[in-house]
Amino acid sequence: MVFHVVGLPSSVTDDKSSCGFTVLTANFIKMMRSLGHAVYHHGVGCAVDCDANFEVMQPVEMDWTGKADYWPKYNQLVRDSIIRCNPNHDFVCVINGWLNTPLKNIPFTQTVEYAIGYNGTFADYRVFASYAHYHKIIGAEGGYDPDGKFYDTVIPHYLDSSMYPCKTKSGSYYIYMGRMISRKGIQIAIDTCRAIGAELKIAGGGDLVVNEPHVELLGSVSGQKKLDLLQNAIAMFAPTLYIEPFNLAVIEAQMVGTPAITTDFGSFTETVVQGVTGYRCRTLQDFVDAATACKDLDPFVVSMVASDRYCLENVAPKYQKYFCDLYQLWSGGWSNLQ
Repeated sequence: MVFHVVGLPSSVTDDKSSCGFTVLTANFIKMMRSLGHAVYHHGVGCAVDCDANFEVMQPVEMDWTGKADYWPKYNQLVRDSIIRCNPNHDFVCVINGWLNTPLKNIPFTQTVEYAIGYNGTFADYRVFASYAHYHKIIGAEGGYDPDGKFYDTVIPHYLDSSMYPCKTKSGSYYIYMGRMISRKGIQIAIDTCRAIGAELKIAGGGDLVVNEPHVELLGSVSGQKKLDLLQNAIAMFAPTLYIEPFNLAVIEAQMVGTPAITTDFGSFTETVVQGVTGYRCRTLQDFVDAATACKDLDPFVVSMVASDRYCLENVAPKYQKYFCDLYQLWSGGWSNLQ
């Protein structure tokens, strides 16, 4: 099978990026190539091995609103690039949501949103990162009592576990890593650490201003600095207030053996094993108790569970089956039952 993977217009596709969507794109390429498929990358550059890399323009600042005037140009350039490859029953794999709608219906291709952790979807074939998010989206699309949709599926996000070695000891601080917006529940992490007299390091992009002596703002981090921060933390806070689609940073933390402290809804009900890889909380007292209890969790167990669930090698067969199912549509698929 041949996969045309579309990168973000804002960044070179790199598995060491600070952007979760960029990391997912890079690891998807690695995963599909490990299965023996041909992968062509279309975007602003690719730092991981692929069968062909087509750079259609220079990187621009990411715009998730769709208002930036570069989107029509970017989609047209990518579309032209894919057509020049003479696709024949190929897959076009996108991760920019509805912003890539013009890439639908390229002749002799199927367009697949392969790692949905966002709200605006458009493709006929969709892979959601959690059942929580899948059910939220079909409810939003279909109303109070919606039907499901065949050829939608749920496959969790994935990481290259070799890049996340398990830590041997914990540091003296807690970490929050992600977008610095109020709906990510940052204030809960701040209040919890204040209550227990602990240091909180906050890493991520945004304009958050915090005047608390126990809080250190680090800005966006990537590569070895990011890994060091995760490995040396007691636990990671991810107290998201909305229905979290997945939260890849929680898996990054767990893979190195750092447990997660989260809210008790959304994807966390699927990604945090209560009392094993972290704690899901519903009150401030729950968060305080969890912050203390996390010190007693075994980092090797945390790492083992996360790696078993989310490493490329174990997630890859799920994608293989899904794309094989889609490929059968070229010869009838659902209506071609034996």
